Amino acid sequence: MEKTNFVQVKVIMTVNASKKETFNAAIQSDLSDIFKKHGILPSVTGTDLKGTWTQAGLSRTIFFEDKTQVFETLTCVEPHSFFSYRVENFTSSLKYMVSKIEGNWTFTTTDNNQTKIEWNYNLFPKNKVSELFVNSIVKKSMKGYLTNALNTVKQNAENKIMSPEQFI
Repeated sequence: MEKTNFVQVKVIMTVNASKKETFNAAIQSDLSDIFKKHGILPSVTGTDLKGTWTQAGLSRTIFFEDKTQVFETLTCVEPHSFFSYRVENFTSSLKYMVSKIEGNWTFTTTDNNQTKIEWNYNLFPKNKVSELFVNSIVKKSMKGYLTNALNTVKQNAENKIMSPEQFI
């Protein structure tokens, strides 16, 4: 039976762009652009995805600079409001500690027409020992990793690097 306890990393940021622009800058990000090495976590070098990452049920393999990889599945897409995904099949040392990661992004409009992003990253440790390690070491690096990635998404949305023709 799989554990239902998880270690959560949460990152919240406000973006000076519409929900539509912000959502699209997030869901359609080039992962090698936003995920750079941070602490013990390696940079993303690419994925095997052909096409856009915009529909629930799509899957891709993500490749890292240290030659490891993970498998990611987009589990829910509510355009301009929410998306979620599952990460599993780790080939890094995380495979000994974590059974899966479930992530989700929520987008809400603030009173001053900015967009608030809340990104939850839930790591599911395999046992109590791995839960201690994930809480004490992995969580801190992951928080910085996600914050850096979200800062890049924020810059991309605010700089309007996507044209409206690319939006979903």
